[in-house]
Amino acid sequence: MDKLIVLLDADDTLLDFAKSEKEAIVKTLKEFNVPVSDKIVQRYVEINLHCWKLLETGQITRVYLDRLRFDLLFEEFGIKDKDTVAAGATYRAHLTESGYVIDGCVEFLDKISKRYRLFLVTNGTQPTQIVRLKSAGIDGYFEDMFFSEQIGCAKPYAGFFDYVFSHIDGLDKSRVVLAGDSLTSDILGANNAGITGIWFNPKGQTLSGTAKPDYTVRGYEELEKLLDEIDKMKTDK
Repeated sequence: MDKLIVLLDADDTLLDFAKSEKEAIVKTLKEFNVPVSDKIVQRYVEINLHCWKLLETGQITRVYLDRLRFDLLFEEFGIKDKDTVAAGATYRAHLTESGYVIDGCVEFLDKISKRYRLFLVTNGTQPTQIVRLKSAGIDGYFEDMFFSEQIGCAKPYAGFFDYVFSHIDGLDKSRVVLAGDSLTSDILGANNAGITGIWFNPKGQTLSGTAKPDYTVRGYEELEKLLDEIDKMKTDK
């Protein structure tokens, strides 16, 4: 019987994006002589999330995303005469400097990589993600890594997964699962692709929108146990 194929999201599923994001925006604001406060940092986090949702739904391009978040932030705080293209590039460079993982991530990957085939699926910018994954020491756990920037199509669109499936040898779609934190990209993507979707939800967020997770877990221990159960269930069929 073929091994279970586990597709894993990167940011906020394995990598601690919130920690990296905060460090990167604080450094960027300081370099552009913008006063740093909890308020402006939190607002950036909210604007950044909004911009990524626009990217996921195909409303903006990745290049435009980099400057749009600073266009919106600086306009809201009345910050004038700043190069938002340069701010976007500076933020991206600082984001690349950090490769933090969520507590328990390495131990989790070390265990399940011995039993299952692991692949990374991310909408994150390819050069940035590669450096962060290597810095975190987890890139070696994956047979392959798939980036929406490389594919030309983002999660949750079926085209992203069509590409992924066509580049995995010996794939049996009935033995593929996707685990990720985002309802709008990971779980909706799993729904669109016709595979099992596991919502990684350590913060206990409320289910909303049209995405329908097959399972929900709160942490790595629960996820590992669930993968074993799914593998046994699919093997026994």
